[in-house]
Amino acid sequence: MPQDEKFVNWASLFINEINNGVADTCLSGISVIKNIHYTGVTQAACDLLRSVDSGGVPAFITSNLIEIARENGIEVIDHWTPNEII
Repeated sequence: MPQDEKFVNWASLFINEINNGVADTCLSGISVIKNIHYTGVTQAACDLLRSVDSGGVPAFITSNLIEIARENGIEVIDHWTPNEII
């Protein structure tokens, strides 16, 4: 499956979770995700995404972050930031 399709599949699952009431909307307009279950990605990616959902975006790119991306069909480009990888 091409990486664009993987992202579309992940994004549609995320949007479905929000539409199904899994997210509470804060006054600031930011959604807080509760009990979200990531599918179609590895366990390491799930753990990373949960960390990011809690406000833990990596400050720099590590070999572990690159490995998680590659295991999930994302080929990292040299100039990407951690946010772009995630």
